[in-house]
Amino acid sequence: MLFNVVYGILSVITWTAFFFKVKDLARDWGNKELRLLCLAISTFAIPFFFAAPAVYVRVDALLGIPNVATLIIYTSVAICLTSFLALLVSWASAQSKMRLHHRLLVGYAVATIIAMTTFFFLGTVNDGEHPVNFDVYYAGAPYISQFLLVYQVLYGISMVGLIRLCWRYSTVVDRPWLRRGLRVVTGGAVAGMGYCLPKIVSLTWDLIGTSPLDFANSVIAPMFASLSAVLFAVGFTMPAWGVGLDRTTEWISQYRTFHRRYPLWEAITNAFPELVLYPPPASRKQLARDLRLLHYRQFIEIRDGEMQLRPHYDPEVTRIARDLAAARGITGDMREAVTEAAQIAAVLHARATGQEVPPSQNTLLHDPAEGDLRKEGIWLTQVADAFRTSPVIPAVLERLEAASTDT
Repeated sequence: MLFNVVYGILSVITWTAFFFKVKDLARDWGNKELRLLCLAISTFAIPFFFAAPAVYVRVDALLGIPNVATLIIYTSVAICLTSFLALLVSWASAQSKMRLHHRLLVGYAVATIIAMTTFFFLGTVNDGEHPVNFDVYYAGAPYISQFLLVYQVLYGISMVGLIRLCWRYSTVVDRPWLRRGLRVVTGGAVAGMGYCLPKIVSLTWDLIGTSPLDFANSVIAPMFASLSAVLFAVGFTMPAWGVGLDRTTEWISQYRTFHRRYPLWEAITNAFPELVLYPPPASRKQLARDLRLLHYRQFIEIRDGEMQLRPHYDPEVTRIARDLAAARGITGDMREAVTEAAQIAAVLHARATGQEVPPSQNTLLHDPAEGDLRKEGIWLTQVADAFRTSPVIPAVLERLEAASTDT
């Protein structure tokens, strides 16, 4: 049951990544590197599907050949590793050498698959289904030990290639999720060496005698294989789902920011309705659909409103807001955000009550963004938070009202 669940989860992860990349391939079928990547991911997903014991035994029953799912799994792994190495070679090799390297990789993989298939059918593996312990159970069987050894040698060589190429390429790529994925794959390849080396030594030893490494072969190697499989599943698919994760995180952030800024936007656009290009969303569904546009327009309209309000900022409001903020332990950029929010609230309140708001030339404005739009967005959200929640804002308005009454 455990293996069905684990392999099922890994299969879903890898097939999801495959279908994600197939959409890109459908738009750019001529991209050889993208075709290699899709082949690598699909042949990486196949073993997880077939390795689930529930699927394994049904495939064997359907084809009428005991344990043939093992041959399918190992052949898929061989194709996957060859495809991924070919992709890395495409990135890392000079154009003049790339074709030769690809031919060597493909030639070795084809020879290995032919040898594996020959040894498998020459051997005898018909005394029961072994979806979990095939390697250990048949390690000493004639021809099957050679089948396993040929596979493990290709696997080991591939791990060396992945360690060397993935780590080297991860130091030069500029796409964060690709860089992270390559480094995770490197870790998976290191763990893969812990899987294949005991197997290679034990299987080779069994050809000339009895290997003393049965424990390493049957216990330690599978542990490394499981770790390697998980790291490969994460690393191979990370460039695909990582971008989606970034988009989801960005969407959630924009959704929250839209609501945090909304009271400030509403107050400003009530005073300056001509600033509004699009009306506020009528439903959450509309907001979710048009969030990027509405989030951007909200930012622009608040800033445009601020530009119209700033000539009327009052130095006295700045002094009062900073004093009240300091009394409440508010310092740094947060104090300046509270001050900015107080200035906005004061001018809007004066306009709403029909008071004259003369222009002022002596107000120094705090600008932590310095022209950086991302920083400006963060600053604007701080101002909106202060406008919505800070007790300093109503306190400033009360002081101004009291001063107006006194005069």
